[in-house]
Amino acid sequence: MNRKVDEKVLIFFLAVIVLVLVMTVFSRTLWMPSGMVERLSKKKWFQNHWLSGGYLFGINALYFGTTMLLLYLLMYTDIPYLHIVLMFLATIVSIFTWSTVSTAWTGPFKNRLKMALTGSSFYLILALIMVIQWLSVKPLYPNEDTFMRALGWMLGFFVSAVAFSICFIFTAFLGKRSARV
Repeated sequence: MNRKVDEKVLIFFLAVIVLVLVMTVFSRTLWMPSGMVERLSKKKWFQNHWLSGGYLFGINALYFGTTMLLLYLLMYTDIPYLHIVLMFLATIVSIFTWSTVSTAWTGPFKNRLKMALTGSSFYLILALIMVIQWLSVKPLYPNEDTFMRALGWMLGFFVSAVAFSICFIFTAFLGKRSARV
């Protein structure tokens, strides 16, 4: 019985990875809420690379915080695999948001890179925190096995680094074609 459940979870994870890769490859044809793209692109403050990068930083922090809160609340339920569905939905919502911000922002490529780096730096900071915690894992009491805690920090670093990379790629390279200055 457990082997069938493990196989289903593995298949689900592989499907999520394939979906994210497909969304990245076909990012120009993704459906985006056109109303949101229009509203953002008409805002004068949004065309400033520092302000739009700060906006994206705040959105990333909001999504991360909300997801962590919901994951924490899910610990008190007995519904299996709901946390996996929540993380999947958070990933999809983030990718759509990054694609929308990238499409709405216009300007020179150099400023687009600044906007993308500023906005995705939330995950870079998170990844650095994870590395520091991972490298400084010490037993809380004598003879404690710290393997699982270290593994958690390592996986947290991996997830944060991947989120930084995908956010940066989406917002820096997959937006509207602008002047390469």
